[in-house]
Amino acid sequence: MSLSGTLSTMALADLLQWAASAQKTGRFDFRRNEIVKEVYLRDGVVVGAASNQHTEMLGHVLVARGMLNEEQLRASLLARREQDEFLGNVVVRLGFVTQDALVRALAERTEEIIYSLFEWEDAEFKFHPGAKPGVNVVLIALPVDHVLLRGVHRHDEMMRIREEFPNGRVVLGRTEREVPQEVLAHPLARRILDAIDERRTIDELALLVHASPFPVQKFLFEALKLGLVRIVSLEGPALPRITTESPDEELSEMSVPARLRTARQKLEAGDAESALELLTGDEVLAEPEAKELLARAEPAFLDKFYRDEFPEDAIPELTRPIEDLTSETLRPEEFFLLSRLDGAWSVRDIVEVAPLREVETVRVLRRLVRRGLVRIPRAGDAPAPAEASLDSPVGVG
Repeated sequence: MSLSGTLSTMALADLLQWAASAQKTGRFDFRRNEIVKEVYLRDGVVVGAASNQHTEMLGHVLVARGMLNEEQLRASLLARREQDEFLGNVVVRLGFVTQDALVRALAERTEEIIYSLFEWEDAEFKFHPGAKPGVNVVLIALPVDHVLLRGVHRHDEMMRIREEFPNGRVVLGRTEREVPQEVLAHPLARRILDAIDERRTIDELALLVHASPFPVQKFLFEALKLGLVRIVSLEGPALPRITTESPDEELSEMSVPARLRTARQKLEAGDAESALELLTGDEVLAEPEAKELLARAEPAFLDKFYRDEFPEDAIPELTRPIEDLTSETLRPEEFFLLSRLDGAWSVRDIVEVAPLREVETVRVLRRLVRRGLVRIPRAGDAPAPAEASLDSPVGVG
């Protein structure tokens, strides 16, 4: 039996209980905007999960845990492209991670994907009867009762955290209190603490350490209770408004069929970027036609971008000294990319390592160029004066 709907009309707990009581085998797809998470069941037991959210992808999970640094992640991704290997096999083959450590990380990542769904207040869902996990999905065995218990605990934790941190715009500072050694022994906790500077928001900290928001928020909440950090501001600097990458009001008010029809017309006319702007929102992305159009529009946009705007091997450079750039109002993703411009990394390197989708990464980079904060040297250009980066790449060394 196929089942579809939204979490606002049928709660996640009810869905899982239905699958367990009926001993269902198959796959749930949960979609919120561009993010899709899959949960696999066998005879009513949760046996696996997958996600296209970048911070839940294996490479970024390993960086967040301190098991890889960014240079090792880049090297592994390059090796995978050449040999078409599962990234987990590559990092083991290259000696960066042991097989046992990889298996533990994969299992914990799978559970985190499942429990993170309890943070979603709404999403489109669809159940595919009989669907089986792919070869790279780590198999586990979680009774639904266990998942629900942990999920309720996760929800309660989020409610407590939001009492202190209403959103990811909160800015924190360190206190004078000495950090216990058991905290410093945890790689993610140590790197979060090292990145706190009374300017970065919680969202920015999560990007810098390649982590999903919840573990960062949870640690900072506990650190606040321990007196290790303090709240500097409940609302960070105002985010610059993005106006150049949004569809005009007339297009945004189109019905779903009209948006799909117009997106197809734009794509066929060679305007992949306008097509992408139309292919946004849960209602649109829930349509099978939207998936087919996205599969065509994103590669077309990226091909044109690399051909006409920024070559993949170009080395982006900061245009001004760092002390001037730190006074700029930056979005979290903009700060992350600026912090990686060390005069050595190419556009391709940055795209590979950023915990963002490729389309999002290159558009952020273009936005920084248009704001005059970054330049992309062309053949024959004189190199810009060398500058240190805003922040050394997290975990490299």
